[in-house]
Amino acid sequence: MILEIPKQAVVNRIIPKDRFNFDDATKIERIRWLGKLGPTTINLPAIKIQEIEIFSIEMFEFDVRVIKEIISKIPQDILFIINDELVIMYYQGQCISKKVENHLQIKGLSIDEVRDNFIRQLLDITDISKPLKQQVEKIQLLHELESEIDRINNQIKRTVQINKKQLLARERYALEQRLAKAKGE
Repeated sequence: MILEIPKQAVVNRIIPKDRFNFDDATKIERIRWLGKLGPTTINLPAIKIQEIEIFSIEMFEFDVRVIKEIISKIPQDILFIINDELVIMYYQGQCISKKVENHLQIKGLSIDEVRDNFIRQLLDITDISKPLKQQVEKIQLLHELESEIDRINNQIKRTVQINKKQLLARERYALEQRLAKAKGE
């Protein structure tokens, strides 16, 4: 198992698929509510986040719309374990996911810190001195700049005219400078 859930936090119930309005419920084999991390179950105080639900979803083929549909129906923070290999958590309007080879750890002095540490483990963030929101925004910026550079590289390969290639190369250079500056902070 990817996550060792304390005995008092285990729920282990199957959730019927018809509770959600899935476009195609045949993609999903089973939804299981594995556990609930809250003040009464793991004896940690809740600051902003009251509980973290842990769901295991077995799918034939992964579809992020399934995750988004569940999130729209359940207003709590949820840690999704997909087919015992992929872990997903929704944070700041985006799904953060990672294929996990080793175990996730429940760490923190409050439920909020436990959620933040799950996000840090998914993003491989080891520095806990900076706020999580700031670190996630920096990672998003780096990914956006890298994908924009890749897009421009592909455009340069397809372009025939030399003046357009030079213009794209200048644009790429400016983005590479921004990327280097963002990494160097």
